[in-house]
Amino acid sequence: MKHKLFAIATLLVAACGSQDKAGNGAANAGAGESSAAGGAAIALTPGEWETIVEVTSLNITGGPQLPGGMTPPLPPPTTVRSCLTPEQAARPNANFLTGSGERGGCNYENFSMAGGRIQGTVTCASEGTTMRTTVNGQFGPDSYETESQSRITSNRMTMETAGRTRSRRVGDCPAPR
Repeated sequence: MKHKLFAIATLLVAACGSQDKAGNGAANAGAGESSAAGGAAIALTPGEWETIVEVTSLNITGGPQLPGGMTPPLPPPTTVRSCLTPEQAARPNANFLTGSGERGGCNYENFSMAGGRIQGTVTCASEGTTMRTTVNGQFGPDSYETESQSRITSNRMTMETAGRTRSRRVGDCPAPR
């Protein structure tokens, strides 16, 4: 169960740079206010994006305890590349924050993406697990950076994480094979 919670938290933190099965990757981080908060759309530049996700702190309670007050090891930073198509850039999806793509299922609180700032809280529930993540960062057409705080609960276990996501456009999308 601890591994499941860690995987969920990592995916949530990584969502800003991951690509879901429908191809609606979080490179859609240009998801505009029209999708998330009712204003004009703000788009990122189409192309290939590289995203680095780093978990900066991790605390697990209610599960098996580590001996002698040890803390769980932090996972190494993860780098993901995804292609943001012109179509995705023109019609960004607010679900980029959770990596849920067209599946949705998350609630957004005080979420906004305007004036180069992204901030808000996302709460998702699935199969007995609840995740609540607060995100704060900045974005532009060719890059974005966010800091996040997450609390994931499942059964009697709680995991709290902090993370950092940095993403930048690295060029055109590779030609299809």
